[in-house]
Amino acid sequence: MNFDWGAILGPILSLAAFFIIVGYIGYRIRRFRHSIMGQAVETIAKAVVNGDGMIEEPEYTAKPRSLSSMDSIYIPKLEKDFPEFNWNEWKVRIQDAVLRRMEAIDERDPELLSDHPLIKEEVERIITNEGTGVKNLTYSEDELEFKNRHAYDTVIFGYDRNSGLCTIHTQTSASYERHVKAGIKANSAQGSAGSRIRKIQSVFKTDLVYVQDADKVDSRLKGKMIGYNCPNCGAPLKMIGVKVCEYCGTAIEGVNIKVWTINKITEDRR
Repeated sequence: MNFDWGAILGPILSLAAFFIIVGYIGYRIRRFRHSIMGQAVETIAKAVVNGDGMIEEPEYTAKPRSLSSMDSIYIPKLEKDFPEFNWNEWKVRIQDAVLRRMEAIDERDPELLSDHPLIKEEVERIITNEGTGVKNLTYSEDELEFKNRHAYDTVIFGYDRNSGLCTIHTQTSASYERHVKAGIKANSAQGSAGSRIRKIQSVFKTDLVYVQDADKVDSRLKGKMIGYNCPNCGAPLKMIGVKVCEYCGTAIEGVNIKVWTINKITEDRR
């Protein structure tokens, strides 16, 4: 009996090739599912199926933002210009102001910033939607809130000294939580209906100013500068690092903390 081996082996080889191809495709699918891209695609698919529309945020949002520290350059200059200037003390004050700014916006209570009148004015504009601060929200559907606020570190990244003002530019890394309705979330906690709670790592830029020449300071700023006048006679203190009032002779030493004031805080979420 003669067997037609071609007729027998053909289907067998075709079936074997089929299983090899299916096995290889399955292997590649498993490899893809375990890859970063595969996990991202799977997360999106689950979100669509569940009608959730939310995507898990990467782990890096749990880490404070990096800062552009120039402390080693500017602190020696500040110590030379203002021997009694205490940067460590001002770091605490700046972080406190940043946290209170967030609290004032969250609570809709600008009076929490009564000792920082310029910041208070800015917060009032944000709350009433008259300023530009609200436009800095990353997502158009963000809630204007600052929950679970934390400040981590503050550094100096600039120092300007001119005939009118001396200004120290600082950065503060901070985080807070906010409800979002669209975009990316950081936590699995469920917020209000149709929204999630997102942890946001941000940087707040703060300016400290010192009046060096009162005649060259903006009139709007003059009346709100803490320590702008002599504590005894009210005369303007025009000289940088002045120790004695040139009008009444009152010693100014020891009140440097009142010469500086926080006059600007802005958030940079980029």
